Amino acid sequence: MGRHLVRALLAQGASVELLCRTPRKARELFGEAATIQSGDLREPVTIADAAIVFHLGAIYVFGRRARREMEAVNVAGTEHVLAAAWKARVEKVVFISSSSVLANHRAPITERDVPASVPASQQYRRSKWLAEKICLDYAARGLPVVIVNPNSPLGPEDELPTPTGRMVLDFLHKGFPAAARTTLNFIDVRELAEGLIAAAMHGRNGERYILAHHNVWLMEFLQLLARITGRPAPRFTAPWPLLALGGLAGELTGSDRLCWETAWHCLKRTPFDGRKATVELGWQPARSLEASARDAVAWFQNPRIPEPPLIEADVAD
Repeated sequence: MGRHLVRALLAQGASVELLCRTPRKARELFGEAATIQSGDLREPVTIADAAIVFHLGAIYVFGRRARREMEAVNVAGTEHVLAAAWKARVEKVVFISSSSVLANHRAPITERDVPASVPASQQYRRSKWLAEKICLDYAARGLPVVIVNPNSPLGPEDELPTPTGRMVLDFLHKGFPAAARTTLNFIDVRELAEGLIAAAMHGRNGERYILAHHNVWLMEFLQLLARITGRPAPRFTAPWPLLALGGLAGELTGSDRLCWETAWHCLKRTPFDGRKATVELGWQPARSLEASARDAVAWFQNPRIPEPPLIEADVAD
Protein backbone atom coordinates (compact mmCIF):
# COMPACT_ATOMS: atom_id res chain seq x y z
CA MET A 1 0.00 0.00 0.00
CA GLY A 2 2.76 2.44 0.99
CA ARG A 3 4.71 2.23 -2.25
CA HIS A 4 1.63 2.93 -4.36
CA LEU A 5 0.77 5.90 -2.16
CA VAL A 6 4.29 7.32 -2.49
CA ARG A 7 4.21 6.96 -6.27
CA ALA A 8 0.81 8.67 -6.45
CA LEU A 9 2.09 11.57 -4.32
CA LEU A 10 5.25 11.93 -6.40
CA ALA A 11 3.17 11.89 -9.58
CA GLN A 12 1.24 14.87 -8.19
CA GLY A 13 4.47 16.75 -7.55
CA ALA A 14 4.47 16.39 -3.78
CA SER A 15 7.66 16.50 -1.73
CA VAL A 16 7.74 13.19 0.12
CA GLU A 17 9.77 12.22 3.18
CA LEU A 18 9.64 8.61 4.36
CA LEU A 19 10.27 7.08 7.76
CA CYS A 20 11.34 3.53 6.92
CA ARG A 21 12.50 0.55 8.90
CA THR A 22 14.44 -0.63 5.82
CA PRO A 23 15.80 2.40 3.91
CA ARG A 24 17.55 0.14 1.40
CA LYS A 25 14.22 -1.18 0.13
CA ALA A 26 12.80 2.35 -0.08
CA ARG A 27 15.83 3.46 -2.08
CA GLU A 28 15.32 0.57 -4.50
CA LEU A 29 11.71 1.63 -4.97
CA PHE A 30 12.03 5.41 -5.17
CA GLY A 31 15.68 6.23 -5.85
CA GLU A 32 16.35 9.88 -5.05
CA ALA A 33 12.77 10.97 -5.72
CA ALA A 34 11.91 10.88 -1.99
CA THR A 35 13.79 11.81 1.17
CA ILE A 36 14.32 8.68 3.22
CA GLN A 37 15.20 8.38 6.88
CA SER A 38 15.63 5.29 9.00
CA GLY A 39 13.29 4.77 11.91
CA ASP A 40 11.28 2.28 13.92
CA LEU A 41 7.75 2.92 15.18
CA ARG A 42 8.55 1.07 18.38
CA GLU A 43 10.63 4.12 19.36
CA PRO A 44 9.66 7.82 19.55
CA VAL A 45 9.84 9.49 16.14
CA THR A 46 10.47 13.04 14.96
CA ILE A 47 8.43 14.93 12.35
CA ALA A 48 9.73 18.20 10.94
CA ASP A 49 8.21 20.52 8.31
CA ALA A 50 5.45 18.13 7.25
CA ALA A 51 2.05 19.43 6.17
CA ILE A 52 0.37 16.04 5.96
CA VAL A 53 1.34 12.79 7.67
CA PHE A 54 0.16 9.42 6.35
CA HIS A 55 0.54 6.78 9.03
CA LEU A 56 0.66 3.41 7.27
CA GLY A 57 3.20 1.60 9.42
CA ALA A 58 1.68 -1.57 10.88
CA ILE A 59 2.07 -5.29 11.34
CA TYR A 60 -0.59 -6.82 9.07
CA VAL A 61 -0.71 -10.47 10.10
CA PHE A 62 -3.01 -12.72 12.09
CA GLY A 63 -2.38 -15.10 14.94
CA ARG A 64 -1.09 -14.89 18.50
CA ARG A 65 2.61 -15.16 17.55
CA ALA A 66 2.65 -11.51 16.45
CA ARG A 67 0.57 -10.16 19.35
CA ARG A 68 3.40 -8.41 21.19
CA GLU A 69 4.80 -6.96 17.97
CA MET A 70 1.36 -5.65 17.00
CA GLU A 71 1.01 -4.01 20.40
CA ALA A 72 4.41 -2.36 19.98
CA VAL A 73 3.95 -1.24 16.37
CA ASN A 74 0.23 -0.90 15.67
CA VAL A 75 -0.73 0.58 19.04
CA ALA A 76 2.33 2.17 20.70
CA GLY A 77 3.68 3.13 17.26
CA THR A 78 0.53 5.10 16.55
CA GLU A 79 0.98 6.98 19.83
CA HIS A 80 4.56 7.81 18.80
CA VAL A 81 3.49 9.14 15.40
CA LEU A 82 0.63 11.24 16.74
CA ALA A 83 2.74 12.66 19.55
CA ALA A 84 5.31 13.76 16.98
CA ALA A 85 2.59 15.19 14.73
CA TRP A 86 1.13 17.11 17.67
CA LYS A 87 4.53 18.58 18.49
CA ALA A 88 5.15 19.51 14.85
CA ARG A 89 1.68 21.06 14.49
CA VAL A 90 0.99 19.27 11.20
CA GLU A 91 -2.04 20.25 9.17
CA LYS A 92 -3.50 16.75 8.82
CA VAL A 93 -2.82 13.17 9.91
CA VAL A 94 -4.34 10.34 7.89
CA PHE A 95 -4.38 7.14 9.90
CA ILE A 96 -4.74 3.98 7.86
CA SER A 97 -6.76 1.57 9.98
CA SER A 98 -8.63 -1.51 8.71
CA SER A 99 -12.17 -2.31 7.72
CA SER A 100 -11.90 -5.38 9.96
CA VAL A 101 -12.42 -3.09 12.97
CA LEU A 102 -16.03 -2.55 11.90
CA ALA A 103 -18.75 -5.15 12.35
CA ASN A 104 -22.48 -5.37 11.70
CA HIS A 105 -24.37 -8.57 10.96
CA ARG A 106 -27.72 -6.97 10.11
CA ALA A 107 -27.11 -4.44 7.33
CA PRO A 108 -24.31 -3.09 5.11
CA ILE A 109 -21.37 -2.07 7.26
CA THR A 110 -20.92 1.71 7.54
CA GLU A 111 -18.61 4.02 9.43
CA ARG A 112 -21.05 3.96 12.37
CA ASP A 113 -20.50 0.25 13.06
CA VAL A 114 -17.65 0.60 15.54
CA PRO A 115 -17.75 -2.01 18.31
CA ALA A 116 -17.60 -1.01 21.96
CA SER A 117 -14.81 -3.55 22.45
CA VAL A 118 -12.76 -6.12 20.55
CA PRO A 119 -11.72 -9.38 22.22
CA ALA A 120 -8.04 -10.09 22.78
CA SER A 121 -8.38 -13.27 20.71
CA GLN A 122 -8.64 -11.06 17.59
CA GLN A 123 -5.15 -9.62 17.88
CA TYR A 124 -4.81 -7.68 14.64
CA ARG A 125 -8.33 -6.27 14.75
CA ARG A 126 -7.93 -5.27 18.39
CA SER A 127 -4.62 -3.54 17.71
CA LYS A 128 -6.26 -1.38 15.04
CA TRP A 129 -9.25 -0.69 17.28
CA LEU A 130 -6.95 0.50 20.06
CA ALA A 131 -4.97 2.62 17.61
CA GLU A 132 -8.21 4.26 16.44
CA LYS A 133 -9.05 5.17 20.03
CA ILE A 134 -5.68 6.93 20.29
CA CYS A 135 -6.44 8.81 17.07
CA LEU A 136 -9.85 9.94 18.33
CA ASP A 137 -8.32 11.06 21.63
CA TYR A 138 -5.85 13.27 19.75
CA ALA A 139 -8.62 14.55 17.47
CA ALA A 140 -10.61 15.57 20.56
CA ARG A 141 -7.55 17.48 21.78
CA GLY A 142 -7.36 19.39 18.51
CA LEU A 143 -5.01 17.41 16.27
CA PRO A 144 -6.53 17.16 12.77
CA VAL A 145 -6.86 13.38 12.33
CA VAL A 146 -8.78 11.45 9.69
CA ILE A 147 -9.24 7.67 9.95
CA VAL A 148 -9.59 5.54 6.85
CA ASN A 149 -10.75 1.92 6.93
CA PRO A 150 -9.50 0.21 3.77
CA ASN A 151 -10.78 -3.14 2.64
CA SER A 152 -8.63 -5.92 1.18
CA PRO A 153 -6.05 -4.35 -1.18
CA LEU A 154 -5.49 -6.28 -4.40
CA GLY A 155 -2.95 -5.72 -7.15
CA PRO A 156 0.74 -5.96 -8.02
CA GLU A 157 3.86 -5.80 -5.84
CA ASP A 158 2.51 -7.52 -2.73
CA GLU A 159 5.98 -8.63 -1.69
CA LEU A 160 5.30 -9.66 1.90
CA PRO A 161 2.68 -10.93 0.94
CA THR A 162 -0.25 -9.50 2.89
CA PRO A 163 -3.07 -11.88 3.86
CA THR A 164 -4.90 -10.77 0.69
CA GLY A 165 -1.92 -11.50 -1.50
CA ARG A 166 -1.29 -14.79 0.24
CA MET A 167 -4.79 -15.88 -0.76
CA VAL A 168 -3.85 -15.36 -4.41
CA LEU A 169 -0.43 -16.93 -3.95
CA ASP A 170 -1.88 -19.98 -2.20
CA PHE A 171 -4.36 -20.43 -5.03
CA LEU A 172 -1.51 -20.33 -7.56
CA HIS A 173 0.74 -22.75 -5.70
CA LYS A 174 -1.58 -25.02 -3.74
CA GLY A 175 -5.14 -24.41 -4.77
CA PHE A 176 -8.04 -24.28 -2.34
CA PRO A 177 -9.60 -27.60 -1.32
CA ALA A 178 -12.67 -25.77 -0.01
CA ALA A 179 -13.98 -22.25 0.53
CA ALA A 180 -15.65 -20.61 3.50
CA ARG A 181 -19.09 -19.11 3.07
CA THR A 182 -17.97 -15.57 3.75
CA THR A 183 -18.00 -12.21 2.02
CA LEU A 184 -14.96 -10.12 1.18
CA ASN A 185 -14.50 -6.63 -0.17
CA PHE A 186 -11.61 -5.96 -2.55
CA ILE A 187 -10.14 -2.68 -3.70
CA ASP A 188 -7.39 -2.12 -6.22
CA VAL A 189 -4.30 -1.01 -4.30
CA ARG A 190 -3.59 1.81 -6.77
CA GLU A 191 -7.09 3.24 -6.41
CA LEU A 192 -6.75 2.79 -2.67
CA ALA A 193 -3.71 5.07 -2.77
CA GLU A 194 -5.84 7.69 -4.53
CA GLY A 195 -8.45 7.30 -1.79
CA LEU A 196 -5.86 8.00 0.90
CA ILE A 197 -4.88 11.23 -0.84
CA ALA A 198 -8.54 12.19 -1.17
CA ALA A 199 -8.93 11.65 2.58
CA ALA A 200 -6.00 13.96 3.21
CA MET A 201 -7.45 16.65 0.96
CA HIS A 202 -11.13 16.46 1.86
CA GLY A 203 -11.57 14.30 4.96
CA ARG A 204 -13.15 15.91 8.00
CA ASN A 205 -11.25 15.94 11.27
CA GLY A 206 -12.21 13.16 13.64
CA GLU A 207 -14.18 11.32 10.94
CA ARG A 208 -13.63 7.87 9.48
CA TYR A 209 -14.08 6.72 5.89
CA ILE A 210 -14.51 3.20 4.54
CA LEU A 211 -12.55 2.69 1.32
CA ALA A 212 -14.44 -0.13 -0.35
CA HIS A 213 -15.29 -1.38 -3.82
CA HIS A 214 -16.12 -5.00 -4.75
CA ASN A 215 -18.32 -6.97 -2.33
CA VAL A 216 -18.08 -10.63 -3.34
CA TRP A 217 -18.40 -14.09 -1.84
CA LEU A 218 -15.07 -15.83 -1.31
CA MET A 219 -16.20 -18.62 -3.66
CA GLU A 220 -16.91 -16.04 -6.38
CA PHE A 221 -13.40 -14.64 -6.02
CA LEU A 222 -11.81 -18.08 -6.19
CA GLN A 223 -13.86 -18.88 -9.30
CA LEU A 224 -12.53 -15.64 -10.83
CA LEU A 225 -8.97 -16.74 -10.05
CA ALA A 226 -9.78 -20.09 -11.65
CA ARG A 227 -10.87 -18.39 -14.90
CA ILE A 228 -7.70 -16.27 -14.92
CA THR A 229 -5.24 -19.03 -14.13
CA GLY A 230 -6.86 -22.17 -15.49
CA ARG A 231 -6.53 -23.82 -12.09
CA PRO A 232 -9.59 -25.53 -10.58
CA ALA A 233 -11.79 -23.65 -8.16
CA PRO A 234 -12.92 -25.43 -4.99
CA ARG A 235 -16.14 -27.37 -5.29
CA PHE A 236 -17.04 -27.48 -1.61
CA THR A 237 -17.86 -24.99 1.12
CA ALA A 238 -16.42 -25.78 4.53
CA PRO A 239 -18.91 -25.47 7.43
CA TRP A 240 -17.97 -22.88 10.02
CA PRO A 241 -17.68 -25.37 12.94
CA LEU A 242 -14.93 -27.11 10.99
CA LEU A 243 -13.18 -23.80 10.40
CA ALA A 244 -13.54 -22.95 14.08
CA LEU A 245 -11.86 -26.22 15.04
CA GLY A 246 -9.08 -25.44 12.59
CA GLY A 247 -8.76 -21.96 14.08
CA LEU A 248 -8.43 -23.36 17.59
CA ALA A 249 -5.80 -25.81 16.37
CA GLY A 250 -4.00 -22.92 14.68
CA GLU A 251 -3.91 -21.05 17.97
CA LEU A 252 -2.11 -24.00 19.55
CA THR A 253 0.43 -24.25 16.75
CA GLY A 254 0.90 -20.49 16.30
CA SER A 255 -0.41 -20.48 12.71
CA ASP A 256 -1.05 -17.11 11.07
CA ARG A 257 -3.15 -18.57 8.24
CA LEU A 258 -5.91 -20.40 10.06
CA CYS A 259 -6.24 -19.10 13.60
CA TRP A 260 -9.15 -17.95 15.71
CA GLU A 261 -9.18 -14.48 14.16
CA THR A 262 -9.26 -15.75 10.58
CA ALA A 263 -11.95 -18.27 11.55
CA TRP A 264 -13.99 -15.41 13.03
CA HIS A 265 -13.69 -13.48 9.77
CA CYS A 266 -15.25 -16.45 7.99
CA LEU A 267 -18.49 -15.67 9.83
CA LYS A 268 -18.85 -12.35 8.05
CA ARG A 269 -21.68 -12.19 5.53
CA THR A 270 -22.28 -8.44 5.43
CA PRO A 271 -21.15 -6.15 2.58
CA PHE A 272 -19.45 -2.79 3.09
CA ASP A 273 -21.00 0.55 2.22
CA GLY A 274 -18.42 3.03 0.88
CA ARG A 275 -20.82 5.82 -0.09
CA LYS A 276 -19.54 8.25 2.54
CA ALA A 277 -16.09 8.29 0.91
CA THR A 278 -17.69 8.86 -2.49
CA VAL A 279 -19.86 11.74 -1.28
CA GLU A 280 -17.43 13.53 1.04
CA LEU A 281 -14.08 12.74 -0.55
CA GLY A 282 -15.12 12.74 -4.19
CA TRP A 283 -13.38 9.36 -4.58
CA GLN A 284 -14.87 6.63 -6.73
CA PRO A 285 -12.88 3.49 -7.62
CA ALA A 286 -13.55 2.18 -11.12
CA ARG A 287 -11.11 -0.67 -11.84
CA SER A 288 -12.81 -4.02 -12.30
CA LEU A 289 -12.12 -6.85 -9.86
CA GLU A 290 -10.94 -9.01 -12.74
CA ALA A 291 -8.38 -6.39 -13.83
CA SER A 292 -6.98 -6.10 -10.30
CA ALA A 293 -6.88 -9.87 -9.88
CA ARG A 294 -5.13 -10.32 -13.24
CA ASP A 295 -2.49 -7.80 -12.24
CA ALA A 296 -1.96 -9.55 -8.91
CA VAL A 297 -1.67 -12.97 -10.57
CA ALA A 298 0.70 -11.64 -13.23
CA TRP A 299 2.95 -10.08 -10.61
CA PHE A 300 3.10 -13.19 -8.44
CA GLN A 301 4.00 -15.21 -11.54
CA ASN A 302 6.72 -12.71 -12.49
CA PRO A 303 7.52 -10.48 -9.48
CA ARG A 304 9.28 -7.50 -11.02
CA ILE A 305 9.68 -4.13 -9.32
CA PRO A 306 9.38 -1.03 -11.55
CA GLU A 307 12.37 1.25 -11.94
CA PRO A 308 12.55 4.14 -9.43
CA PRO A 309 10.85 7.32 -10.68
CA LEU A 310 12.97 9.98 -12.29
CA ILE A 311 13.63 13.29 -10.60
CA GLU A 312 14.32 16.60 -12.36
CA ALA A 313 18.08 16.24 -12.06
CA ASP A 314 17.91 12.88 -13.78
CA VAL A 315 15.82 14.33 -16.59
CA ALA A 316 18.24 17.24 -17.00
CA ASP A 317 21.20 14.87 -17.22
